Amino acid sequence: MLLRAGAVILAGALLTGCANNTPLSSGFAPPAQAAAAEPERDPSKKTLASKVLSAIALERVTGRKPDPARLTELN
Repeated sequence: MLLRAGAVILAGALLTGCANNTPLSSGFAPPAQAAAAEPERDPSKKTLASKVLSAIALERVTGRKPDPARLTELN
C-alpha cells in the first residue's frame, strides 16, 4: 500500500514538472506572421512531383513511356 502511494506521488510530481513546458509540436509550426507574409500558391499549377507521379501512373496504365520534355513545361 505504501509502495503504491509512493508511486502515485512520484508520478504526479513528474507530470506537474512538465505542465509548464511548451509542447514539442509548437517547434514545428511556423510563426503566424511568417505564414501570412508568404504568397499563396495557385492550386491550378502542377508541381514537378505531381507531373512525375502522373507520368508514372500513365506508364503503368498504358505501358507507354512518358515524354520527358513534358515534365519541364511550365503550366
